[in-house]
Amino acid sequence: VSESFYCHENNLTSLEGAPQSVGGDFYSYRNNLTSLVGAPQSVDGDFWCHDNELTSLEGAPQSVDGNFSCYNNNLTSLEGAPQSVGGDFYCFGNKLTSLKGAPQSVDGNFWCNANNLTSLEGAPQSVGGDFDCSYNNLTSLKGFPMEIKGEIVLSINPIWNQIGPMDRGIVTG
Repeated sequence: VSESFYCHENNLTSLEGAPQSVGGDFYSYRNNLTSLVGAPQSVDGDFWCHDNELTSLEGAPQSVDGNFSCYNNNLTSLEGAPQSVGGDFYCFGNKLTSLKGAPQSVDGNFWCNANNLTSLEGAPQSVGGDFDCSYNNLTSLKGFPMEIKGEIVLSINPIWNQIGPMDRGIVTG
């Protein structure tokens, strides 16, 4: 498909038969998907698979030029996620206990808030925008990204109370 492909809000349970290459955006959100097997392997725009029943990102493209949105699913791991994302990466509102498998590079924002994370191991090493890991169970900052160009949001985590007032100047609460 040379342009965008829309299959959202159709009660789909599988992406088998989907195009393998999409020249624009791929929208598969608000279906009943539990897997991305059959998804396009090349997407030149955004890849939207949020608000499904995904338990795995296996089958996701390895590179997305735009945004990758997998929020509000049943993910416990990011294994299978694209390794580079040219826009934002949204994985909030899942059941993540680890960021292992997350993209190593996100040119936009990285939002992993509202999960069950206790550390940031596996987080991207480079984030071109904001990094929001609020509303988790963080007790350690191990794995914190090497480079973040936007705001850092750590609020509503056990670690927040361990950060001294002078350190809080680098993060938003």
